Amino acid sequence: MDFSLFSKLAQIPSAPGREELLAEEIISEIKPYCDDVRIDRIGNIIAFKKGTVGNRIMVAAHMDEVSLKVRYIDDKGFIYFTLTGGIDARTLLSQRVTIVTEEHGLIPGVIGAKAAHYLTAAEKTQGVDAASLSIDTGYGAQEVRDMVSIGDPVVLDRVPRELGGDLFTSKAIDDRAGVYILLEVIKNMPKSHRNDIYFVFSVQEEYGLIGAEAATADIKPEVALAVDTTGALDTPGMRPQDYVVSLGKGIGITLADSTTIADRVLSKHLIKICKEKNIAYQLRVAARGSNDAKVMQRAGGAARAAALSVPVRYIHSNVETASKKDIDAAYNLVLNFLSGDFEG
Repeated sequence: MDFSLFSKLAQIPSAPGREELLAEEIISEIKPYCDDVRIDRIGNIIAFKKGTVGNRIMVAAHMDEVSLKVRYIDDKGFIYFTLTGGIDARTLLSQRVTIVTEEHGLIPGVIGAKAAHYLTAAEKTQGVDAASLSIDTGYGAQEVRDMVSIGDPVVLDRVPRELGGDLFTSKAIDDRAGVYILLEVIKNMPKSHRNDIYFVFSVQEEYGLIGAEAATADIKPEVALAVDTTGALDTPGMRPQDYVVSLGKGIGITLADSTTIADRVLSKHLIKICKEKNIAYQLRVAARGSNDAKVMQRAGGAARAAALSVPVRYIHSNVETASKKDIDAAYNLVLNFLSGDFEG
């Protein structure tokens, strides 16, 4: 895994609906390796590599990350916000953030917490209400209102760090992991391959799979693969039977989640590749969760669809944690799949 490339991708703000900064970086990375690269009306990047005589295969990873959205600025300049993409409000206390403005660039801020010295007995036991949290930029009310607009997105601010073993931590591993994997696959695809491949870097996945649905309706793939992340529950307080997937045990091949049953033929083929190429993998059956595979399976007509799920601890927080080995396993599986002769 090229950790420096991943780190660069992870630190670029990319809230739902404001993925343009990350899109610019992705295009600069992949343009020399593709037959065509375009951005559709909704903001998806669609990169095309022409095959010889095959099917239309769509492979997608989403560019957006969980974020906040400015909803109110008070008379002292404190900014109140709503949540986008299922962030647990408990993880937001005492965190650094970046506000993405239209005309004034990136503005740093912090989500403060009332000092422990002044908490009442009731406050010490109650949960965290996101509606009561606010962002402090250091500016006064008029300065904030001159720079920040209602609706501006806010992303978490965290530099990726390597941990012990092969683990690393970062904000936005969901789904900068998938973006990284597709970039590396595009760069290392053989010049000649059977199928027409559409690499889609989708927008607004965290807001309802919006970008992938639009791209699927456009491309009408016969085979579709979502490369995303999933929560790894191999942490204290969880039972082994509830883990679903664990860090360091390979890429998760999702057979079913709350919205999609993976195509049986495609899933068997992915498992076959893993066995033949000695790629570590885990089978994932989850009662919760969804990803772009849901809409890729049906939005352009019937398609054989499945999701590859990179295990991530503490998902949807700014300390998401993943395994480099799992990232590499996902890369090797996607590369071998797209380089092969799957007809569907």
